[in-house]
Amino acid sequence: MVYRLKYLLLTAALFLAFMPMAQAQEFLAAVQVNAAKENISQSDKQIFQTLQQEVQQFINNRKWTETTFAPNERIRVSFFFNIESMNERNEIKSSLQFQVTRPVFGSMYTTTLLSFTDEDCYFTYREFDPLDYQENQNLSDLTSLIAFYLNIALGIEFDSFAENGGKPYFAKAQNIVNTMGTTIGWMQTDGKGMRNRFYLSESFNNPRFAPIHSLYYQYHRSGMDQLHEDPAAGRAAITESLESLEDFNRSVPNSMIQKVFFQTKWPELVEIYKGGNSAEKSSIIKLLGSIDPSNSQRYDKIRS
Repeated sequence: MVYRLKYLLLTAALFLAFMPMAQAQEFLAAVQVNAAKENISQSDKQIFQTLQQEVQQFINNRKWTETTFAPNERIRVSFFFNIESMNERNEIKSSLQFQVTRPVFGSMYTTTLLSFTDEDCYFTYREFDPLDYQENQNLSDLTSLIAFYLNIALGIEFDSFAENGGKPYFAKAQNIVNTMGTTIGWMQTDGKGMRNRFYLSESFNNPRFAPIHSLYYQYHRSGMDQLHEDPAAGRAAITESLESLEDFNRSVPNSMIQKVFFQTKWPELVEIYKGGNSAEKSSIIKLLGSIDPSNSQRYDKIRS
Protein backbone atom coordinates (compact mmCIF):
# COMPACT_ATOMS: atom_id res chain seq x y z
CA MET A 1 0.00 0.00 0.00
CA VAL A 2 2.82 2.41 0.93
CA TYR A 3 4.71 1.45 -2.19
CA ARG A 4 1.64 2.06 -4.34
CA LEU A 5 1.08 5.46 -2.71
CA LYS A 6 4.69 6.45 -3.40
CA TYR A 7 4.25 5.30 -7.01
CA LEU A 8 1.11 7.39 -7.45
CA LEU A 9 2.76 10.46 -5.95
CA LEU A 10 5.78 10.03 -8.21
CA THR A 11 3.53 9.61 -11.24
CA ALA A 12 1.60 12.76 -10.34
CA ALA A 13 4.83 14.71 -9.84
CA LEU A 14 6.15 13.62 -13.21
CA PHE A 15 2.84 14.56 -14.85
CA LEU A 16 2.93 18.02 -13.31
CA ALA A 17 6.57 18.46 -14.27
CA PHE A 18 5.95 17.68 -17.91
CA MET A 19 2.53 19.30 -18.22
CA PRO A 20 3.86 22.85 -18.87
CA MET A 21 6.02 21.51 -21.68
CA ALA A 22 3.03 19.77 -23.22
CA GLN A 23 1.06 22.99 -22.98
CA ALA A 24 3.92 25.29 -23.97
CA GLN A 25 2.24 26.73 -27.06
CA GLU A 26 2.20 30.49 -27.16
CA PHE A 27 -1.47 31.29 -27.76
CA LEU A 28 -4.81 30.86 -26.11
CA ALA A 29 -7.03 31.83 -29.03
CA ALA A 30 -10.77 32.36 -29.19
CA VAL A 31 -12.07 32.09 -32.74
CA GLN A 32 -15.58 32.96 -33.88
CA VAL A 33 -16.89 32.72 -37.43
CA ASN A 34 -20.14 34.55 -38.09
CA ALA A 35 -21.97 33.43 -41.25
CA ALA A 36 -25.33 35.06 -40.70
CA LYS A 37 -25.60 36.76 -44.09
CA GLU A 38 -28.74 35.85 -46.07
CA ASN A 39 -26.70 34.93 -49.14
CA ILE A 40 -24.99 32.08 -47.25
CA SER A 41 -26.83 28.74 -47.39
CA GLN A 42 -27.48 26.49 -44.42
CA SER A 43 -25.09 23.85 -45.75
CA ASP A 44 -22.35 26.45 -46.09
CA LYS A 45 -22.94 27.55 -42.50
CA GLN A 46 -21.95 24.04 -41.37
CA ILE A 47 -18.65 24.50 -43.21
CA PHE A 48 -18.02 27.68 -41.26
CA GLN A 49 -18.63 25.90 -37.96
CA THR A 50 -15.89 23.46 -38.96
CA LEU A 51 -13.69 26.36 -40.01
CA GLN A 52 -14.09 27.96 -36.59
CA GLN A 53 -13.04 24.78 -34.77
CA GLU A 54 -10.10 24.04 -37.06
CA VAL A 55 -8.68 27.56 -36.98
CA GLN A 56 -8.81 27.62 -33.19
CA GLN A 57 -7.06 24.25 -32.95
CA PHE A 58 -4.52 25.30 -35.59
CA ILE A 59 -3.54 28.35 -33.53
CA ASN A 60 -3.60 26.80 -30.07
CA ASN A 61 -1.94 23.47 -30.84
CA ARG A 62 0.94 24.72 -32.98
CA LYS A 63 4.35 25.91 -31.73
CA TRP A 64 5.01 29.37 -33.21
CA THR A 65 8.30 30.37 -31.55
CA GLU A 66 11.34 28.89 -29.84
CA THR A 67 10.31 30.50 -26.55
CA THR A 68 8.79 28.33 -23.82
CA PHE A 69 5.52 29.64 -22.40
CA ALA A 70 3.97 28.41 -19.17
CA PRO A 71 0.22 27.75 -19.47
CA ASN A 72 -0.62 30.95 -17.57
CA GLU A 73 1.68 32.97 -19.86
CA ARG A 74 -0.10 32.15 -23.09
CA ILE A 75 -1.07 35.17 -25.15
CA ARG A 76 -4.80 35.81 -25.43
CA VAL A 77 -5.90 36.55 -28.97
CA SER A 78 -9.34 36.64 -30.55
CA PHE A 79 -10.30 36.31 -34.20
CA PHE A 80 -13.84 37.28 -35.18
CA PHE A 81 -14.51 36.52 -38.85
CA ASN A 82 -17.64 38.08 -40.32
CA ILE A 83 -18.25 36.17 -43.56
CA GLU A 84 -19.50 38.28 -46.45
CA SER A 85 -19.72 35.67 -49.20
CA MET A 86 -18.51 32.32 -50.50
CA ASN A 87 -18.69 31.20 -54.14
CA GLU A 88 -18.84 27.76 -55.74
CA ARG A 89 -15.01 27.56 -55.72
CA ASN A 90 -15.01 27.97 -51.92
CA GLU A 91 -13.46 31.42 -52.23
CA ILE A 92 -14.42 33.44 -49.19
CA LYS A 93 -14.59 37.16 -48.54
CA SER A 94 -14.65 38.21 -44.90
CA SER A 95 -13.87 41.00 -42.51
CA LEU A 96 -11.86 40.28 -39.38
CA GLN A 97 -11.81 41.81 -35.93
CA PHE A 98 -8.54 40.93 -34.22
CA GLN A 99 -7.66 41.58 -30.59
CA VAL A 100 -4.65 40.91 -28.35
CA THR A 101 -4.76 41.13 -24.54
CA ARG A 102 -2.36 40.41 -21.71
CA PRO A 103 -2.69 40.24 -17.91
CA VAL A 104 -1.60 43.22 -15.82
CA PHE A 105 0.99 42.21 -13.25
CA GLY A 106 -0.34 41.63 -9.75
CA SER A 107 -4.01 42.00 -10.69
CA MET A 108 -6.98 40.22 -12.21
CA TYR A 109 -7.18 42.90 -14.89
CA THR A 110 -6.27 42.33 -18.54
CA THR A 111 -5.16 45.13 -20.81
CA THR A 112 -5.93 45.21 -24.53
CA LEU A 113 -2.71 45.59 -26.52
CA LEU A 114 -4.31 45.81 -29.95
CA SER A 115 -7.78 45.96 -31.43
CA PHE A 116 -7.77 46.04 -35.22
CA THR A 117 -10.42 45.61 -37.91
CA ASP A 118 -9.38 44.18 -41.29
CA GLU A 119 -12.07 44.60 -43.93
CA ASP A 120 -10.33 42.80 -46.80
CA CYS A 121 -9.77 39.13 -45.98
CA TYR A 122 -9.88 36.74 -48.94
CA PHE A 123 -9.10 33.04 -48.69
CA THR A 124 -10.17 29.61 -49.92
CA TYR A 125 -11.39 26.96 -47.51
CA ARG A 126 -12.65 23.46 -48.15
CA GLU A 127 -14.13 21.65 -45.19
CA PHE A 128 -11.72 19.29 -43.40
CA ASP A 129 -8.73 20.29 -45.55
CA PRO A 130 -5.71 20.30 -43.22
CA LEU A 131 -4.40 23.72 -42.19
CA ASP A 132 -0.65 24.20 -42.42
CA TYR A 133 1.83 27.04 -42.49
CA GLN A 134 5.46 27.32 -43.55
CA GLU A 135 7.60 30.44 -43.27
CA ASN A 136 8.61 32.03 -46.59
CA GLN A 137 5.81 30.18 -48.42
CA ASN A 138 2.12 30.74 -49.03
CA LEU A 139 0.65 27.30 -48.52
CA SER A 140 -2.78 28.86 -47.91
CA ASP A 141 -4.13 32.41 -47.95
CA LEU A 142 -5.98 31.58 -44.72
CA THR A 143 -2.99 30.31 -42.74
CA SER A 144 -0.79 33.14 -44.04
CA LEU A 145 -3.43 35.60 -42.80
CA ILE A 146 -3.51 33.93 -39.38
CA ALA A 147 0.30 33.74 -39.13
CA PHE A 148 0.55 37.44 -40.00
CA TYR A 149 -1.69 38.49 -37.12
CA LEU A 150 -0.09 36.05 -34.69
CA ASN A 151 3.32 37.54 -35.41
CA ILE A 152 1.89 41.02 -34.88
CA ALA A 153 0.50 39.74 -31.55
CA LEU A 154 3.88 38.29 -30.57
CA GLY A 155 5.59 41.54 -31.50
CA ILE A 156 3.29 43.69 -29.38
CA GLU A 157 3.35 41.24 -26.48
CA PHE A 158 7.15 41.16 -26.38
CA ASP A 159 7.34 44.95 -26.88
CA SER A 160 5.19 45.38 -23.77
CA PHE A 161 7.75 43.51 -21.64
CA ALA A 162 11.08 44.63 -23.14
CA GLU A 163 12.24 47.63 -25.16
CA ASN A 164 12.00 46.57 -28.84
CA GLY A 165 11.44 43.00 -27.69
CA GLY A 166 9.01 42.34 -30.54
CA LYS A 167 11.34 43.25 -33.39
CA PRO A 168 11.91 39.67 -34.71
CA TYR A 169 8.17 39.02 -34.91
CA PHE A 170 7.33 42.27 -36.65
CA ALA A 171 10.01 41.33 -39.19
CA LYS A 172 8.27 37.98 -39.71
CA ALA A 173 4.96 39.76 -40.27
CA GLN A 174 6.65 41.97 -42.87
CA ASN A 175 8.11 38.89 -44.55
CA ILE A 176 4.58 37.47 -44.90
CA VAL A 177 3.45 40.71 -46.55
CA ASN A 178 6.37 40.45 -48.98
CA THR A 179 5.65 36.77 -49.67
CA MET A 180 1.99 37.48 -50.44
CA GLY A 181 2.99 40.17 -52.96
CA THR A 182 0.07 41.34 -55.07
CA THR A 183 -2.46 38.93 -53.56
CA ILE A 184 -5.75 40.70 -52.83
CA GLY A 185 -5.81 42.05 -49.31
CA TRP A 186 -2.04 42.39 -48.98
CA MET A 187 -1.26 45.32 -51.23
CA GLN A 188 -0.52 48.90 -50.29
CA THR A 189 -3.68 50.07 -52.04
CA ASP A 190 -6.04 47.55 -50.39
CA GLY A 191 -8.40 48.56 -47.64
CA LYS A 192 -9.84 51.90 -46.68
CA GLY A 193 -7.12 54.51 -46.73
CA MET A 194 -4.02 53.32 -44.88
CA ARG A 195 -5.79 51.00 -42.44
CA ASN A 196 -4.69 47.63 -43.77
CA ARG A 197 -2.15 44.84 -43.27
CA PHE A 198 0.46 46.50 -45.45
CA TYR A 199 0.56 49.68 -43.38
CA LEU A 200 0.13 47.90 -40.06
CA SER A 201 3.27 45.88 -40.75
CA GLU A 202 5.11 48.82 -42.28
CA SER A 203 4.42 50.95 -39.22
CA PHE A 204 5.88 48.39 -36.83
CA ASN A 205 9.00 47.86 -38.97
CA ASN A 206 9.81 51.40 -40.15
CA PRO A 207 12.50 53.05 -37.95
CA ARG A 208 10.56 56.28 -38.35
CA PHE A 209 7.95 54.85 -35.96
CA ALA A 210 10.43 53.79 -33.26
CA PRO A 211 8.66 55.90 -30.58
CA ILE A 212 5.66 53.56 -30.84
CA HIS A 213 7.77 50.63 -29.64
CA SER A 214 9.00 52.66 -26.68
CA LEU A 215 5.42 53.65 -25.96
CA TYR A 216 4.25 50.03 -25.76
CA TYR A 217 7.03 49.19 -23.32
CA GLN A 218 6.78 52.25 -21.07
CA TYR A 219 2.99 52.32 -21.02
CA HIS A 220 2.63 48.66 -20.06
CA ARG A 221 5.75 47.66 -18.14
CA SER A 222 6.47 50.92 -16.34
CA GLY A 223 2.85 52.03 -16.09
CA MET A 224 0.16 49.37 -16.16
CA ASP A 225 2.23 46.75 -14.31
CA GLN A 226 2.86 49.22 -11.46
CA LEU A 227 -0.73 50.33 -10.90
CA HIS A 228 -1.48 47.60 -8.36
CA GLU A 229 1.36 48.70 -6.03
CA ASP A 230 1.22 52.46 -6.53
CA PRO A 231 -1.64 53.84 -8.67
CA ALA A 232 -0.26 57.38 -8.65
CA ALA A 233 3.20 56.24 -9.78
CA GLY A 234 1.66 53.97 -12.41
CA ARG A 235 -0.42 56.83 -13.82
CA ALA A 236 2.63 59.10 -13.81
CA ALA A 237 4.58 56.54 -15.86
CA ILE A 238 1.69 56.21 -18.31
CA THR A 239 1.51 60.00 -18.60
CA GLU A 240 5.24 60.14 -19.30
CA SER A 241 4.87 57.53 -22.03
CA LEU A 242 2.06 59.52 -23.65
CA GLU A 243 4.03 62.78 -23.44
CA SER A 244 6.74 61.11 -25.51
CA LEU A 245 4.28 61.09 -28.40
CA GLU A 246 4.07 64.88 -28.64
CA ASP A 247 7.20 65.28 -30.76
CA PHE A 248 6.33 62.17 -32.77
CA ASN A 249 2.86 63.51 -33.43
CA ARG A 250 4.30 66.77 -34.75
CA SER A 251 6.72 64.98 -37.10
CA VAL A 252 4.28 62.25 -38.22
CA PRO A 253 0.79 63.71 -37.73
CA ASN A 254 -2.24 61.42 -37.97
CA SER A 255 -0.19 58.25 -38.40
CA MET A 256 -2.24 55.10 -38.77
CA ILE A 257 -0.41 53.26 -36.00
CA GLN A 258 -1.02 56.06 -33.50
CA LYS A 259 -4.71 56.07 -34.38
CA VAL A 260 -4.83 52.29 -33.86
CA PHE A 261 -3.15 52.65 -30.47
CA PHE A 262 -5.65 55.20 -29.19
CA GLN A 263 -8.65 53.47 -30.71
CA THR A 264 -7.57 50.48 -28.65
CA LYS A 265 -6.68 52.36 -25.49
CA TRP A 266 -9.09 55.25 -25.05
CA PRO A 267 -11.61 53.33 -22.84
CA GLU A 268 -8.77 52.15 -20.61
CA LEU A 269 -7.26 55.63 -20.36
CA VAL A 270 -10.57 57.08 -19.26
CA GLU A 271 -10.84 54.57 -16.41
CA ILE A 272 -7.19 54.95 -15.37
CA TYR A 273 -7.32 58.71 -15.02
CA LYS A 274 -10.65 58.83 -13.24
CA GLY A 275 -8.56 58.01 -10.17
CA GLY A 276 -6.42 61.13 -10.48
CA ASN A 277 -6.84 64.45 -8.72
CA SER A 278 -8.39 67.49 -10.41
CA ALA A 279 -5.09 68.93 -11.62
CA GLU A 280 -3.98 65.57 -13.04
CA LYS A 281 -7.31 65.12 -14.81
CA SER A 282 -7.16 68.57 -16.42
CA SER A 283 -3.57 68.03 -17.53
CA ILE A 284 -4.14 64.60 -19.09
CA ILE A 285 -7.34 65.69 -20.86
CA LYS A 286 -5.39 68.52 -22.48
CA LEU A 287 -2.55 66.18 -23.47
CA LEU A 288 -4.83 63.50 -24.89
CA GLY A 289 -6.87 66.08 -26.78
CA SER A 290 -3.65 67.25 -28.40
CA ILE A 291 -2.23 63.88 -29.45
CA ASP A 292 -5.56 62.10 -30.05
CA PRO A 293 -8.05 64.76 -31.19
CA SER A 294 -10.44 62.22 -32.76
CA ASN A 295 -11.33 60.95 -29.26
CA SER A 296 -11.11 64.28 -27.43
CA GLN A 297 -14.79 64.34 -26.44
CA ARG A 298 -14.50 60.85 -24.97
CA TYR A 299 -11.70 61.97 -22.68
CA ASP A 300 -14.06 64.45 -21.04
CA LYS A 301 -15.47 61.39 -19.23
CA ILE A 302 -12.30 61.42 -17.11
CA ARG A 303 -13.80 64.28 -15.10
CA SER A 304 -16.79 62.20 -14.01
